[in-house]
Amino acid sequence: MPDFTPVIEYFNLLLETKDDWWQWSCIALCIGLAFLAVHLLKITLFAENSSCKRFCLRFFNPGSKVSGFPIVLSLLFWLSWDIRENLGYSNHYLFNAAFLTSAYSVYHIVNSITKSSFIPRTLGATILVLFTLKLVGLSQPLYKSLSGASINFGAISINFWNISLAIIAFAIIIWLAHLTERFTKATLGSRSDIPPSIKVLLYKATKFLFYTVATLASLSIAGVDLASLTVFTGALGLGIGFGLQKVISNLISGVIILLDKSIKPGDVIEVDGTYGWINSLHTRYVSVRTRDRKEHLIPNEDLVTNKVINWSFSDNNVRIKADVGVSYDTDIPQALEILTSCVEGIDRVLKNPKPVALLISFGDSSINLQLRFWINDPAAGVTNCRSQVMLNIWQKFKEAGIQIPYPQRDLHIVSSKISTESSQLDGTANDTAPSS
Repeated sequence: MPDFTPVIEYFNLLLETKDDWWQWSCIALCIGLAFLAVHLLKITLFAENSSCKRFCLRFFNPGSKVSGFPIVLSLLFWLSWDIRENLGYSNHYLFNAAFLTSAYSVYHIVNSITKSSFIPRTLGATILVLFTLKLVGLSQPLYKSLSGASINFGAISINFWNISLAIIAFAIIIWLAHLTERFTKATLGSRSDIPPSIKVLLYKATKFLFYTVATLASLSIAGVDLASLTVFTGALGLGIGFGLQKVISNLISGVIILLDKSIKPGDVIEVDGTYGWINSLHTRYVSVRTRDRKEHLIPNEDLVTNKVINWSFSDNNVRIKADVGVSYDTDIPQALEILTSCVEGIDRVLKNPKPVALLISFGDSSINLQLRFWINDPAAGVTNCRSQVMLNIWQKFKEAGIQIPYPQRDLHIVSSKISTESSQLDGTANDTAPSS
């Protein structure tokens, strides 16, 4: 039979004094209150279709379930610890519970907010390791060991502790950059009073600011004197200017596009034979999606220096032309009236401006007519709308007996001239024939 005496002695040690009983009672009470508080939050703030829940779904990672229990529990633990500490009671068990719960809460929040897997796992593992080292009392020896080892770069000396802190700071600030960008998108995404190009500019400016701060803060934490890098950064900037001219040009062109608002997400454009609507704006390129769902990544410089047709720059109204030819024996006024009726019943065609049918020219084999009509949703396609109208024209012309002629050519044969030329050819052939 197994001997459980050591286990019993361990639990007796945990509950050795009256103060230990009070600490474990506080821990149990905090757990019960945390369950109750989380339940109340779910039925009030996070009810189905509530504004708070919709915001959190956009802000947090929808693929991971965010639990508020460890967060609320850690807050209650620290509140209990603070109250007992001010009253002068012992709190070592309560402190350890609050410390471990806080470590897990931070890891859970980071993992829920960040969509990528590398950053939350790295930060979460680092935080858990640091909390554990602090809890077992190994943080101070580790600090002394890492501080004593250093790397020298000329006059610059950097110890491993500062390098570790710089890496952690860089990762945290980069994570905050992604977090801030998502928060900005969640906040400004539904604002219709802010132009889309300004929204994109705010997103990119915020990310660039955080990346700059992350780099400078990491170097400063590592112990690098930023003033000593002035000459180096100047030479580096000169080298980048020569070696990455196209990249820098695209970056600057992207800022110009965002500032002058010439194109914005959702616009329908045509550039170098590529027709489609702008799916997204980036610092180096613009993503244009065509009707066949292909993504064309057009460099920003091409949109600044080349001719771009923006079908929806000032408004979304686009005029479409449908050409058709009829035979010369057609009643033209009747044909024009039928043309204007061919757009009736098509929801995408605007009633104002009104559709217009015109006689364009007299061709070799047909009288050329043209129907002009307007739509205000070019992103939904232009050719498909024109095709629907052309099909209506063909059906109504067929019902009215109006013919769409084939190309015709008149061939005039002068018979007397052909006979004379044939006689001359026959005489020439007889003269040249050999005698028998």
